[in-house]
Amino acid sequence: MKILVIEDDANISFALERFFAAQGDEVTTCLNLEEAFQIHPERQDFIILDLNLPDGDGFEYLSYIRAQDMKTPLLLLTIRDQEKDMIRGLTLGADDYLTKPFSLPVLKARMEAILRRASLGDDEQAMRCGKLVLHKLTKMAFVDDRPLELSSKEYDLLELFMDNQGLTLPRERILDRIWGWERGDVYDNTLSVSIKRLREKLAPYQDYIRTVRGIGYRMTEGDE
Repeated sequence: MKILVIEDDANISFALERFFAAQGDEVTTCLNLEEAFQIHPERQDFIILDLNLPDGDGFEYLSYIRAQDMKTPLLLLTIRDQEKDMIRGLTLGADDYLTKPFSLPVLKARMEAILRRASLGDDEQAMRCGKLVLHKLTKMAFVDDRPLELSSKEYDLLELFMDNQGLTLPRERILDRIWGWERGDVYDNTLSVSIKRLREKLAPYQDYIRTVRGIGYRMTEGDE
């Protein structure tokens, strides 16, 4: 998942970056509005926005992206705890509001709740394979309604398999699709390791991804 953090406190920004990067997420941090406006919000999967920024108000950024009809999930993270600020943020289009000081696990749980709600309204982009569900809009996957903690490459692999259920994908095609321009620095064993980790996270349904000896892999539900 790609996360944009707009937070002027360097300590908090660093803590958020380390916390989410450790889970395989791609984190971009901005310390002010000038930096934030250089980033494309529509290319992010989630935005964490502070209201008190050195060169303006977080409400300005929130108003801008919602006026552009950008629906990227967004959570306000701020020291402001007055009811009027909470109401204003939610009215302008924030999905939730968390005041400082805060717990990282609580923040993560709030984000997952936002993404689940977004997924409920995204059935047309939901893909299913047995007990596995993947939502392209929010880039989240669930097994037995449990959210999966996937790295960006693991998510890309899973989406590729879900898009091609029942088809055998050659290893070379998978490497080209997932690693692209990085292909020259990627060894064939990298794919094997990535598939192994993805299967472990799909347990007890790891057999959805079948090995086709000498060719590649195929995703399918149940016995063949």
